[in-house]
Amino acid sequence: MSILGVSNAVTGAYKHMGRTQKNTARGASFTERAEQAQEVSDAEKLENFKKEIWNEINSMPWGANASIQITDGAFRKMMEDSEFKNKMMKIIREDAVGSNKMCGGTLINIDENGYKGYSYMADHAKEAESAFSAHSKDKDSFYVKKAEKKREYRKLLEEKRLKQELAEKDLKAALERKRLTENAIERKQESGRISRNVSAGANAAYEASFLMADRGSI
Repeated sequence: MSILGVSNAVTGAYKHMGRTQKNTARGASFTERAEQAQEVSDAEKLENFKKEIWNEINSMPWGANASIQITDGAFRKMMEDSEFKNKMMKIIREDAVGSNKMCGGTLINIDENGYKGYSYMADHAKEAESAFSAHSKDKDSFYVKKAEKKREYRKLLEEKRLKQELAEKDLKAALERKRLTENAIERKQESGRISRNVSAGANAAYEASFLMADRGSI
């Protein structure tokens, strides 16, 4: 074989190896891209699921501060296990309803092992505020929204209280006007009775004097 032939053969081998390496690299790149795409897809699914859960929790009738922490592991388990999800959401919903019944605050932790929660009664408001601040520190906007919701709730209660006070004042004023009107009517009626009595007495006296005068003339 000539040197040229050897060179051509070696060159051909190198080209073949280069094509194989490129194909292998392309195959690995495609696999990696597929895996990355799958990871992104799973992450998006988890994020969308978390948003659905938070929206549902946020729509519950909370009446006091509520700080809720749910781990990603718990979210994944809820996403894959509907029974676990329904159980956790049922407990959270019960806490939301209970927060309107003399509750000073509710703290909830949920991981893949289940639920842990604690609620403060209304007469422990100071301790509840401190616990809520510590529990919800540096958390996402959900907790801030819960605190804001409580301020809105208090504002609504204050507005309701003021409206009730105004309604009570209006009612008292209306009752007082009614009482004064009834008293005026009663005084007028009494004055009429007195006037009639005076007139009747005057007439009786006149008639008596007339009879006496008539008898004297006889």
